[in-house]
Formats: sequence, structure tokens, C-alpha cells
Amino acid sequence: MIEDFRKMGKIGSSLVFMVLAFGMVLPSNAQYFSKMSIEEKDFCDTIPIEYRRGRVFIPVEIEGRTHQFIFDTGCSIGLMFTDRALTLKNKFGFALMNDAANHIHLSSVKRIPKMRVGNVTVRNYQVVLSPSHSIINNEYDCQQIVGCIGSNLFSKCRAMKIDTEKGIMVITDRRGVFDSEEGFRFPFKEDVRVPYLQVSTRADKSRWCLFDTGYPGFLDVRRKDITEADTLDTAIGSITAGVYGKTADERLLLLRLDSLRIGDCVFRQVTTNQQSANDYVLGSSILKFGSMVIDYNTHQMIFRPYHYDNGVTVANTYSDFAMMPRADGNLYVTLVWSMSRSYASGLRLGDRLTHIDGIDVGDNPCAYMNLASGEHIITFISTEGEKKEIPIEK
Repeated sequence: MIEDFRKMGKIGSSLVFMVLAFGMVLPSNAQYFSKMSIEEKDFCDTIPIEYRRGRVFIPVEIEGRTHQFIFDTGCSIGLMFTDRALTLKNKFGFALMNDAANHIHLSSVKRIPKMRVGNVTVRNYQVVLSPSHSIINNEYDCQQIVGCIGSNLFSKCRAMKIDTEKGIMVITDRRGVFDSEEGFRFPFKEDVRVPYLQVSTRADKSRWCLFDTGYPGFLDVRRKDITEADTLDTAIGSITAGVYGKTADERLLLLRLDSLRIGDCVFRQVTTNQQSANDYVLGSSILKFGSMVIDYNTHQMIFRPYHYDNGVTVANTYSDFAMMPRADGNLYVTLVWSMSRSYASGLRLGDRLTHIDGIDVGDNPCAYMNLASGEHIITFISTEGEKKEIPIEK
């Protein structure tokens, strides 16, 4: 999904490229999980990572070449956006894939015979190949991202730490490596190999929340029982896309929570949207504010804020509008918040992107996704043929 971000409470906008979570892979036959193996034993390896646009990118060596993969705890196995970059071997089994938009498909599972993540050699890593028409394929072709590494690899390693400030990830199969780690500790549980932790928006009620680093936002509230939040805006449309398509259009609320608690750590001024799906999702934007340890030996997470002053102030931003590509290769508006500057400028659901700064971008979504910083005029055409020029600032 592509969004034009603005600071909440202010009139104005800035452009950011954003993609939502890919979703969970549910195994129809769990036997193929046992086929993956790690050659090294008793290892503790530090891997350089890159954190940008709310994503953690990991270099993975396959067939003598290094490819960029996304670190995605929301996927129980790997996901490939394209098979052009490397050779995938024959089917490894089947899996029911439930994507972020709640579309469920039976998909064949293939394997990468050998890959190296840092100094760790992984054999027969299982992946599901995303269909060629998928929305996320269009987005990641523009960034030359090959796929994502799911939580099965890291649970096999047994423990890991992500530190975006230092730009490193530590993976280990040793017990006790993070026993002396400072920070806030809280338990997590696994469901189909993906981690869930408890969050609360008030002292007397907590909920299990998927920790999904495939989602670049901070928090997605997907139940209708939130009452202790201020409504900032409303819209009709969709902002969630999965491997097999987007969610149906619905009425969405943009909310601001005064505080969110994870264990004993308090996060303040959290902006989130409220949808009709069932799960809460905590995304990788939390990694902007501190390092995170996930220890599968103890089933504990440890969050250590980079800066802490009686709580972590999030003050996250949200979007004026969202766009997604269709089969014709063009980008279409899938949501506009009703109190935004873009809505006031005339942008509406279903409008099609045609020009950027007067240049025809046609069916080239990469032109928008890779847009340089600065002020821009984005031109749209409505379904009735009306031309609209929307100012944005990246």
C-alpha cells in the first residue's frame, strides 16, 4: 500500500512509501517445517541490517549473490515476491496462507536449497511464492526486494536481538545470551510460529497482539471495543493489502490513544486506525524507539528504549490518503481521510494517478514510490474525467 503521510493535528502533508503486513502462513501439513536445517551449532552471529520506511532489511546470500529480504515475524515461513532473481526447487508441501486482508489460499511451498544469513548457513528454507499479480509484488519490484524471511528461521535459531540504532541483528542458538540484557521484559506466546504479546490501553484490560515486523506502522487496532481514544478522523475505503488483494471498503476511524502499555513500558500519544478485522497488530515502528530481544528459549521479549523519560513518546504520523495498484498497472486512491488537506483539495476514493510534476507516469507506479524529497504536484483523474492537482511535500 502507498500512502501520503501528514502529521496529525496539522494541515500539511509529506510523502512516504508504506506497505502493510503480508500475513500469516498456516501449515496444512506441519512436516515440511522439520526439513529446514542450520549447519552451524553453538553460534552467535551479528548481522548488519538496514532500517528504512518502517522495515528491517536483511542481506541474504543465495547462489553467490546478495539479495535484500525483509525481516517479517508476521509470516510463519518465508515469502518470495519474485522468482526471477534465483532458482527455487520443487514443491515442499502445501500451506494455507491467510494474508493481511484475510484472504485464504492453498499455496504450494517451495524451497531455497541453500542460503546464508550472515555467517549462518540455512538448508532447504521454505517459501511461498507470491502470485505475479499481487499488489505487494508491484511495490517491491520498484525497490528490488526479493522476499521476506519469516519467524520460522529465527525460532529455529532460538534467540535474536534487533538494534536499529546500531544497525545490527544478533542471532544465536545459545541459551542465556540475553539473560543480562537490560530493559522491559514481557512474555510472549507462539501461534502457528508467529509471536503474540499482551498490550493494554488501560490498566484493567489487556489483549493479545501480533508482533508483526512485516507491518511498518506502530499499532493497528482491529476491534470495536476501544472506547478510551479520541477520534481524529473518519474515512470510507481500504488501507490494508495482502498477498491476494485488499480488504473490502469500509468505514475506518483514525484514533489517538493517550497511552499504550506493553508490560511495564508505557507508550504515549499513539495514533492508530480502527478496522473491522479481529487482531491487534504491533508493527516494526516500535524498533525506532528501542532494541528488541525475542528469546524463544524463555518465551520472553526484552524492549530497551533508546531514550526513556517516564515513558516512550511515539507521536506517530498517519496518512492523508492511500493508493494501491490495479491490474492495469495504474495507482488508484483507496482512501482519503475526510479532514485532511488532500480531501479539502478534492481528492476522492477511486481517483487515478496520472502525472507527477507535470510528467506522465501512466502505468509506472515506481515513479511515485521512488519520488525524491521536496514539494510536488500530483495529478489525478476522477472516474468522471475530472482533473485534480494535489500538492504534497515529501
